[in-house]
Amino acid sequence: MKKTIYLLIVFILTAVSCKAQSPVISIYDDLKVPRQQNAYYKDTDNDFDRFIGTWKYTNGQEEFTIVLNKKLLDYHTNYKNISYYEDVIYGEFRYVDSNGVELVNTLSNIDSNPTDISEHLIFGNKINPSLFLPSCENCHPNERSIFLSFRDPLRDYIKCELVLRTIPNTQNSNVNDLKAVIRGKYSIIPEGSPTDSRIPYGKYLMIKQ
Repeated sequence: MKKTIYLLIVFILTAVSCKAQSPVISIYDDLKVPRQQNAYYKDTDNDFDRFIGTWKYTNGQEEFTIVLNKKLLDYHTNYKNISYYEDVIYGEFRYVDSNGVELVNTLSNIDSNPTDISEHLIFGNKINPSLFLPSCENCHPNERSIFLSFRDPLRDYIKCELVLRTIPNTQNSNVNDLKAVIRGKYSIIPEGSPTDSRIPYGKYLMIKQ
């Protein structure tokens, strides 16, 4: 009898869970369509998995380190009051300039639990063909990159985008490197404020740690 009741409870919880996350929609295929109530926008092809971990760029004294994690089923309500679930990537970073001065270091925040996960300095879930990138060297037609928001914590009025793609390591074909591009987006700059992020725009070839 107890076993029957237990199985019935499991069935009900499973049914409720499936109903709460329906339909399941691929992020890559349907990112640009209007969000649907209770839908689950899923990383169905596991594109995010290639990017999870710690990556580091070094050039003399300049260092740029990012840590990326993946969260499944992040619950979100948009400005139209549509509630849905989605897989997302979030992260933090450390940047040391060419003079060896540490300008940003929020790596310890990667395990924090903010009320809104988008409060992390790196956040997003947009997947696009790598051919969307300007001057994308050796991009394959079916290759995919991810496009994330990127914030300088002291100049968060400046909108930046972090675009990531994995490329084979030249010395070990079993390992991928990360090519990161930081680029600016349209921003409203307060009068008299700096107009650029303290982390330079451009390309960074990063090695997995």
